[in-house]
Amino acid sequence: MTKFLVAILAVVLFASSSFAGSIEVISLLDRTGENDTSLLIGATDEQLQKYFPDGKMNSQILAFYVKFGDNAALFDAGLHDGHIASELAKNGIKPEDVKLILITHLHQDHFGGLTDDKGKAQFPNAELYVSRPEYDYWVNDVKSKAVIEALKQYEKHTHLFNFGDEVAEGVRAIDTSGHTPGHVSYLVEAGDEKLLVVGDIMHFQAIQLPVPDVAVRYDVEPEKAIQSRKFILDYASWKKIPIAGMHITPPGIMNVKKAGNGYEKF
Repeated sequence: MTKFLVAILAVVLFASSSFAGSIEVISLLDRTGENDTSLLIGATDEQLQKYFPDGKMNSQILAFYVKFGDNAALFDAGLHDGHIASELAKNGIKPEDVKLILITHLHQDHFGGLTDDKGKAQFPNAELYVSRPEYDYWVNDVKSKAVIEALKQYEKHTHLFNFGDEVAEGVRAIDTSGHTPGHVSYLVEAGDEKLLVVGDIMHFQAIQLPVPDVAVRYDVEPEKAIQSRKFILDYASWKKIPIAGMHITPPGIMNVKKAGNGYEKF
């Protein structure tokens, strides 16, 4: 668990919990692991050797609790058997304190932690927001039992929205579909400060940041996922807005800039 103040040009680590006039980001580490490069689509042998000489890729799952203006929101909830609730508790945030949850997409490592070990709502007082295309895909098309059962626990408090909507005061939904049909990024604003919560726009930054044309096998629409990655990284670079990503190396927050045909953090 790590706390950050997010300013327009920098992400700075602080020890204090007083962040008047700023966006406060609490980075919540759910799980770390290791994958092999067979998950990648479109990487050349030369690129694989350059970025992953041992054939292994570090992976991580994060969520973020963000305080902005007079609001606060949990962005994603991690795995069902993960550590998001306990990570929140380390910061003095009880499950019942969470009033707003914004989901980037409905993969298991992003919605699983919505329910506890008894299958009930982990955050009983929360209003839950999911993009309409994402809901329609998993509930009506795929008919995912896991998604349906998790959302049922919030059925009176689930809100669907469209790309471009102001989801909450200070938060706008940006279409970054491709990884899933309703994958959304969130632009958070408080005064002059901004943050982009970009979900799964990247899974393995070591290669997907400098070579954004590389996709992963669990992208539903790989080419569209590539387009969305380039779009949001271009936007973050141009506007000088920090990004928070659920699979970026902990603490999961960085600034990016253009570098050749790709990007780099700074």
